[in-house]
Formats: sequence, C-alpha cells, structure tokens
Amino acid sequence: MPMFSIPRIGRQRTSIPDWPALFHCSPSGYVVVSGQGVILESNSTFAAWIGRNRSALAGTVFADLLSPEDLLEYQRWSAALTAVPAANLSVDFNGAGSTRLPAHISAVRTASRGRTMDLITVFPMPGRRRYERDLVDALQQAEAAEAARGVAERAAKERESLLKTILDTVDVGVLVVDDEGREILANAHMEASRTILGAEDLSDFESGVWSVYGPDRITPLPDELLPIRRAVAGESFSQQIMWIGTGEGKMAVSVCARPVRNGGDFKCSVLAFSDVTQLVRALAAQGEFVGNVSHELRTPLTSILGYLDMALEEEGQLPGTVESALQAAVRNSERLLQLVSDLLSVASDSGAMELQEVDLASTVTAAADSFRPHARINGVEIGVEVAAGLRAVADEDRIRQVLENLVSNAVKFSPGGGTVRIGARRQDETVVIEVADTGIGMTPAEQEQVFSKFFRSGQVLTAAIPGAGLGLVITRRIVEEHGGSIDFSSEAGRGSVFTVKLPAAGPGSGLQS
Repeated sequence: MPMFSIPRIGRQRTSIPDWPALFHCSPSGYVVVSGQGVILESNSTFAAWIGRNRSALAGTVFADLLSPEDLLEYQRWSAALTAVPAANLSVDFNGAGSTRLPAHISAVRTASRGRTMDLITVFPMPGRRRYERDLVDALQQAEAAEAARGVAERAAKERESLLKTILDTVDVGVLVVDDEGREILANAHMEASRTILGAEDLSDFESGVWSVYGPDRITPLPDELLPIRRAVAGESFSQQIMWIGTGEGKMAVSVCARPVRNGGDFKCSVLAFSDVTQLVRALAAQGEFVGNVSHELRTPLTSILGYLDMALEEEGQLPGTVESALQAAVRNSERLLQLVSDLLSVASDSGAMELQEVDLASTVTAAADSFRPHARINGVEIGVEVAAGLRAVADEDRIRQVLENLVSNAVKFSPGGGTVRIGARRQDETVVIEVADTGIGMTPAEQEQVFSKFFRSGQVLTAAIPGAGLGLVITRRIVEEHGGSIDFSSEAGRGSVFTVKLPAAGPGSGLQS
C-alpha cells in the first residue's frame, strides 16, 4: 500500500513571485512614509478606501490626510516610533466630500541605506465612528439635561426667594408643620413671636413653655383643642381664639389651619396666627362700656315707667289730651327699655340658664297672640301650626325671647300686608321651630351680615322700620346656649324663613337633624 508522504521544507528561502498582488489585495491599508512624512507608496486597498488615486497619493504628506483634531496626537505618536510595532492610534482620515473615515493605525520604523521609512498599517473602523457619534450624542443630551436642571434650580430658588419675601412681608405669623407636628417653616413674623413668648420651637406645645388658654383667658385649653394637634389631625378650621402666655404678656391669637395633601395623603399643615390682642381688648372695653351705660339708663327708665303708670291709674281725672300724651310716653319708654335690655343682653356674658320642661305649644301660641294687634295694624295675617303637647327642656324665658324676636321681625318686615306662619314640631330627638313671612326679604349681600350686631338692611332703613339690629344676634346666642342651631333662607321681595333646631332633652344632649 503506497504511503502518503509530507514534503519537507528546506532551509533555503523561497521567493514569492506575486508579492505586489499580495500587497495591493490585502484587507488592510498599507502606506510607506518617508522620514519627512511624505508618502512613498500605498496599496490599492488604502487608496480605494480613502477615495484617492494611488499614484496621486505618492508625494503627498501623510499628515494632510488626517483630520485637524488628530494632528497633534499623531505627531507625538509618530515621534515615538521605533523598530517595534507601535500601539494602535485612533484617527479620522479626510474622505471624499468632507466625510470622516475612522480607523486605527499601527506602524514600524525601519532604516535602509541611510534612509528612515515608516510602514503604516491602516485598519478601517466604521463601528468606532458610530460608537463615538452615539457617545457624543449622549454627552450632548447630558449637557442639555444639566443645563435644564440648572435653569430649573435657578427658577426654584427664585420662586423660593419670592415666597419667602411674601411670607415675611405679611403681618400674620405663618407656621408649617409636618404630619408629626414638627416645624418645617416659620416666617419672620412668626419668628419674632419666639422672643415675645420665649419659645424655642413654635410647634412644641408639650414642653410646658407655652401657657395656652381659651377665650375666657382663664381655662387652660385641652390638648385635643390645641391648634397644632388639630392641624396634625388634618382638620381645617378658622378663627380659633386662644390666649398664649402668662401675666401682662398674654397674647390673644386667632388661628386658622389648612391641610396640604398629596393624592389624598396628609403631608403637612399650614397655620396662620394673627395677633388680635388689641381687638379683643377693644371689644371687651366696648362691651363693658355698653353694659355700664345700659345699666345706668335702665334704672331711670324703670322709675319713669313707674310714675307714668301711677299717673294713668287716675282714670277719669286726667284730660283726654294729657292721658293720650302719657300713653305715648309709656309706649316710647317701654320701647327704650327694651332697647336697653337688648344692649345689656348683648354686652353681658352668658348667665346660668334655668332649665325645666317647657310646654312649647303654649309658648309658641302665646308669642303669636302677643303680636296679633300689631299684625292687624300692618295688615298681616298670623297663622300657627304646632303639635299639641310639644315639650322640651329649656329656659322658658329665653325661648320666649327667641320666639318674640323672630315673630316681631316677621311682622315688622311685612309692611302693607302679607302672611306670617309659625310652626313647631318634633323631629326625632329634635324640636324644630320655623317662622316664615312673605315680607321684604334680603339680598345675598344682606344675608351675609344678618347676624352682625347693629346691622339693618337698606330697605329697612328706607322704610324707617324701628329696631336696633340686635334681635337676631341675641336670638342666635340663646339658641346656641341651648345646644341648638339657627338657619334661614331669604329672597329679596319674597320673604324669609328662619329655622331653629333645639335638642328636646336640653343642652348637652346632642342635636340631631
């Protein structure tokens, strides 16, 4: 069987007759550069890749083929060439039409016959260009994002500065607390209060630094009613009056709070503290003055009425004109005494009530009957609809005053005819009393002030209807003292309806609609 033999390669060098073909068909570009940087020879691969004629490349400077950005690095790299192949250098060649052709170049330096030459190998790297382009795009996007962030930060700082300026300008203490009652922000006005009150943390009510009292300046405010506690609980409230501090340094403060929520979750609360010390003291002084003056007026008026009644007891002994004059004096004195009594009632604090089971049916009927003569003069019809045996625990005199004030207003404000309807009924554990009239009614603007002291509408003043504007103020206070509520609806030219709701079991038993 013949054996397959492997020929041996001799020691002698074998010439490669097709060396030029191998040089020009290589997948890499080759460029031979003189020591002065001039191209002596290049293969067809490099010439085709760079888009130049191979013969035209001979005699040109190799560095002129590179992008300007790479020249300095190329010069350093070229100066360091030795007989050992250099590390790759990434460069861009200038292609046709100002295109950039990315590549890696490597080289070795040789010397022959006193001449130095560099054999440079060129490896085209189109992928590197895409990578660099993506990197540049990413860097540009990052720079744009950083610039936008800087703009946003400057805008946020400007808004923060503007907000701080506004907060520090307002003459109200502003305090922001988190969901645990810790202080987040306090404006300049609130900061100034620290010195006055001697408090390090305006939100810390448990440190004992703050002495907080109710509106009466005596009763300590319960923990659950402290404004910070209420605010942290998510409450929204307005005009909570309290006194802070001790001795002569006590300060009356009106507090309001509004919660801040994010998607329904409580985040923090904003409280506004207004110093109303001077206002409260002025109102107290005003009330004291009115009370003193009213009390001084009441004594002589009572005496005058007593003497007038004594004079009128002498029936038949007085001339007709004198008796008529005395009766007019009695009527006006009684009206003046009623006004003085109203002023005293408004100026005085709430006194103790005499609670008992009251026959409301009889009280309502009596109030209606007492105003029927006046109603007839005005051409007003009074109708009463009350459940027999309707009873409630209340102060009878004060409830009678409520009814008389409401019926009196209904008759007075229905001049020239109309109807007044008085109704009372039991609704679950609540007694509901309604007084409706078809009189002059009120505009929306007038309705907002209906429970203000001394308020009288423009129509009432024009019609010269007598009154001091205190009846409804007194009525609401009496109703609230009984644990009840009063509401109304009205329309100009069509009349008004006032609704009083009282707990049937008396104050403190709770009010149910």
